[in-house]
Amino acid sequence: MVLLLPIALREKHDIASYLPITKALKENLGKYIDALVSNDKSLYRTRIIAETESEEIGGKAVGTANSLGVDSFFTIYKYGNSDDEKLKITHFYMGNISLDLWGVHAKNLFEYLDKIKYKYDRYKLVANELGKELIMTYSNFYRFVCLEHLKIHITVHTYITMAEILCFKKLWKTYLFSSTYPPEELLMKRTRHIDCAHYDSATAEALTVPDFRMVSAGAEVPRYEKTRILADFEPAQKYLRPCFNVYQLKKNKKAMKNCGKPICNKCLRLLVSADLQGNLEKFKNVVDIEKYKKHKKRYFRVIVWKKNRNAFCNELYPFCLEKYPKEMRSLERTKNFLTFHWFKKKQK
Repeated sequence: MVLLLPIALREKHDIASYLPITKALKENLGKYIDALVSNDKSLYRTRIIAETESEEIGGKAVGTANSLGVDSFFTIYKYGNSDDEKLKITHFYMGNISLDLWGVHAKNLFEYLDKIKYKYDRYKLVANELGKELIMTYSNFYRFVCLEHLKIHITVHTYITMAEILCFKKLWKTYLFSSTYPPEELLMKRTRHIDCAHYDSATAEALTVPDFRMVSAGAEVPRYEKTRILADFEPAQKYLRPCFNVYQLKKNKKAMKNCGKPICNKCLRLLVSADLQGNLEKFKNVVDIEKYKKHKKRYFRVIVWKKNRNAFCNELYPFCLEKYPKEMRSLERTKNFLTFHWFKKKQK
């Protein structure tokens, strides 16, 4: 039902289920749909047509993703050995909707498992070291949702991930969904077009029912501060892997290191944040810091050009200006000069 929701909202469908759902979930989804439609008039107010029941089937496990990114590792750092048993992680979960896995095309499950073995080994290595059970699943969910609408993946990935998680509702007591944006920065305008991560907290709240709690975890800490904290977390020093450069990763499948290129938004954020915090050496096992030191100006140039178009570059810009004022001002002057001449030429 959660999987179908973004399609139903976009293509004006109601959702009918022959199987009953819990009364709490039906009510929550109704309020959630109202909120989405109120903020984006292009969406259809989808009706949920299903019988309801009150039987509780939730389990006892506490899970989170093991994607090895900054948000994921921060959740592991914070809740891996929490004093609160309701939040202490017992299982790691990875579904093939993860950025590192969703583009793996295979004819069947066995071909898929063969293609991702080196990735599975990496996830399993971290799970074993931290003493957690690892669950991995394969589904054609992303093909169903994105096959005809490849460009909408960024707007639906939360729905697909949470749908996979809900398939194991009998296992979970709590699921910690690693989020980037805090509730106070919730953005539901133009939801057809924006990254659904902007309203993770609302989606998690909609799926929380008496026997199952979906927690939007880690969003209270900015990405810049998460990097500072993870610099002293030994597993992150060894296995942190936020890299967004999927083409580079395909060329060197067994490499544990991130690509470290300025064109990769996540590697750029990791390297620049660590540099500004004086923690570059602590990440030397996961990214080529010597290459960064040699070409540092290239990274700053990206931040200067993207600061008003990318929230994370905008977050890093004042820190860069404080630590490297001369370099940043020089890049600003270059940017303004080029922009002025481009605009003048266009006017002619």
